[in-house]
Amino acid sequence: MLNTGDEAAIYRLAGSQGLPWTHELPALLRQGAVLGDYAGGSDLQAAAALLPMFGQSRLALSLRAAGCGADGQGTVLTPLCHTPEYLPVRRFLRMALGWAKQRCASYHIWAVLPYEPGEESEELCAQYLAAGLTLRALIPVDAGRMLVFAAHTHPRRDLPARRLHLNDPALPRYLERGYSAADFGWDKDGMLLTVRQEG
Repeated sequence: MLNTGDEAAIYRLAGSQGLPWTHELPALLRQGAVLGDYAGGSDLQAAAALLPMFGQSRLALSLRAAGCGADGQGTVLTPLCHTPEYLPVRRFLRMALGWAKQRCASYHIWAVLPYEPGEESEELCAQYLAAGLTLRALIPVDAGRMLVFAAHTHPRRDLPARRLHLNDPALPRYLERGYSAADFGWDKDGMLLTVRQEG
């Protein structure tokens, strides 16, 4: 858990705006709502914050407007901010999920990831899925799009599955109709998701 003494390190990692989608960074640090990893060194290598879904952050408002966490219960993990050489993304995400579960008990836990077509988004999406999250939505946010993951839901494996690439234009429509993806693979065209209906 990061504290107020880590504020300068966060700005060095994330830039002058601080962590994406957050405001009042000092307040989040005082509340123990920011997780970071120095990876054994003196410089912060990765960080993310937990924001309440009932809050007025742009992230929470965007998710609720899209129907994700519309009841305002639970929390959302902001996009992971990390250095280019930071490799243990999956470990960090699993640690963040465990931390969120301790704080939120049985409430919904969401995580988000900005999406730009290409290998970098595919690799990060794979890390989020491998950490135990389920892809639930692909929503428009500001001028871009965002992948939305959930921690407490899993697709039914006894129902027929469809295989869609992450960049398939049909993927958002399937997710809107109650499908989700927890499994993935790769082919010559990139990341291939196994999409099934929620139970």
